[in-house]
Amino acid sequence: MSKRFTRLGRSLGFTLVELLVVIAIIGILVGLLLPAVQAAREAARRMQCSNNIKQWSLSFHNFESANKRFPIGGTGNSAATAVPRTWRQTWVMYLWPYMEQTNLANASNYQERFHVPPNTIYFTLNGSTGRRVPAYLCPSDNGTIDQNHTSSQHQRTRGNYVVNWGNSWYGQNPQPAGQAPFFNTDGNRTRPGKVTFGSISDGTSNTLLVSEYLIAKSDRDNDWRGDIHNDDGVFRFHTLLTPNTRSPDIIANGWFQVTNDPAMPATAGAQQRNAARSRHTGGVNAGRCDGSISFVSQNVATIVWQALGSMNGGEVFENPE
Repeated sequence: MSKRFTRLGRSLGFTLVELLVVIAIIGILVGLLLPAVQAAREAARRMQCSNNIKQWSLSFHNFESANKRFPIGGTGNSAATAVPRTWRQTWVMYLWPYMEQTNLANASNYQERFHVPPNTIYFTLNGSTGRRVPAYLCPSDNGTIDQNHTSSQHQRTRGNYVVNWGNSWYGQNPQPAGQAPFFNTDGNRTRPGKVTFGSISDGTSNTLLVSEYLIAKSDRDNDWRGDIHNDDGVFRFHTLLTPNTRSPDIIANGWFQVTNDPAMPATAGAQQRNAARSRHTGGVNAGRCDGSISFVSQNVATIVWQALGSMNGGEVFENPE
């Protein structure tokens, strides 16, 4: 009887081979499931990104409703005697009251440049441009959120969402027909274009408003990518090139750091241009002037993308969705 029980006891155990087979099967299942899990997570991140752009789009609409025009895209300092006087600012701070960020708006001085107190508190992120807002960031990007190196006097946070500058480079005089919703009159940065819904003769559903961009990886004030509060920074995208292009962005005076990241190529030059960019597979999220949000393929035809970049070019095209 004892021998029989011993045999039965041994039959209830696992051999080493059986254990290895089970481990191998588990490994195969994990290998099969992991891509699905990663895809589900990326789908959730892409949805969050789309929701952020929706918030920005609604804020532009609410601003236009209250002020009968869109906010400035960006502006430089004008002479003290100029009428109206302009300061170095971008569109971001003007939308704070419409993004449930009234406290930031109240803590700011709109009659002053973005990089001086109280808009920027030197050597800290305590100024209004240093405060993080969840809707600034796409969860799929891996850039450095804050420009807060200890040696930087002008510290501020960055963002992934930029406005449509259309088919001209920064500082170029855009054509009367084919302008984007954001531009500078005669290419003069002290004369931001004034745009209303009535200006968008191509149709609001056929005109881009805001899209994605990738933020810098350096924490220093030496890379303008995603520097959305800075009128010198990349607060805008251009439709001269299609989304996620391998052609380099052109950034003035070399204000970028070489990362060897194929998703964010850059080179120095005077004729600044920046393509819409994201880390989503296959394209970018983009908002249009009617408030709709779509995912635009990086393989969209250049002629279609450029037509979406203008608000009054009179182009006829088929939507890329």
